[in-house]
Amino acid sequence: MKLPTYVIDADFFKNWSLGANHPTQGRRYSNVKELFGELAEKRDVNLVVVEPRTATYDELAKVHAPNFIIDVTQKYLRFDSIDANKEQAEIASMMAGATVQMLDALLEKRTLTAINFAGAKHHAQYDFPSGFCVFADLAIAADIATKDHGLKVAIFDFDGHHGDGTENLCANNPDVLTFSIHEYGIFPGTGLKSDIAKHIYNFPLPGQSNDTELGQATDLFIQYSRNFRADVIFVAAGADGHIDDPLTHLEYTVPGYVGVAQKLRAAFPSLPFLIGGAGGYQPDDRTPEIWAKFAIEIAANACEANTKISKKGKS
Repeated sequence: MKLPTYVIDADFFKNWSLGANHPTQGRRYSNVKELFGELAEKRDVNLVVVEPRTATYDELAKVHAPNFIIDVTQKYLRFDSIDANKEQAEIASMMAGATVQMLDALLEKRTLTAINFAGAKHHAQYDFPSGFCVFADLAIAADIATKDHGLKVAIFDFDGHHGDGTENLCANNPDVLTFSIHEYGIFPGTGLKSDIAKHIYNFPLPGQSNDTELGQATDLFIQYSRNFRADVIFVAAGADGHIDDPLTHLEYTVPGYVGVAQKLRAAFPSLPFLIGGAGGYQPDDRTPEIWAKFAIEIAANACEANTKISKKGKS
């Protein structure tokens, strides 16, 4: 019997708000929950929906500074000294805790596809938040997977913005490969070069780049991850490279994103995938559509043959 797909109940994040007119809107999470459920039913994908929990101090401390953790979890500051809001701070912590929960489902071999649409906060740094991101959940999960479980993690980030936080926090971990496809010249202005010795790969694209360039970059990630012998794949599935998204100038399409998912699952049919939504600023239509259609392709095409998460040095 095929393993179920694990997904965090995205409704818990619908109250995430950075302001009424801010491009980040929590309703994108409630919207994706409904659409993903419909697609799962159509594709005969059995879902296990999990309520999120807040991250523990020890989990956050794997990649973040103690004072920063205290500012958010005890003083309820998300972004600056006047941003105190208990509900919002708890949601930020829950976004990170949820990703750890999904990693646990993979490590315990309960699933091959685990999804936290509110995850992949890829700009968060060691001791400060950045780019609408508070805690670096994929970096936390990578630290746990590598240091506590002896696995090798390949992180594929196709958000329209460079995944600088994830890259910085994983740069000195030899068992993590980071690969970011992003638009050149926009926030955060980094990711222009690769550092092969540290398994850091960047693929900056000019504005107006389309599905062709996205697919070419995906092929490179697959090649590098195979050479790296990754045990698990993390994906920051940002939807803001879509042609209609207001925050980038990229021209990806929904079929382009689906094609990426098909390439990835075909290349790694029995590897565990951890998916986070990252960015996307069309909360009522394209963002939830892209997230849901990308994730369902990964889930529906998982192959249970020889299912396992391998330890380092084992095939």
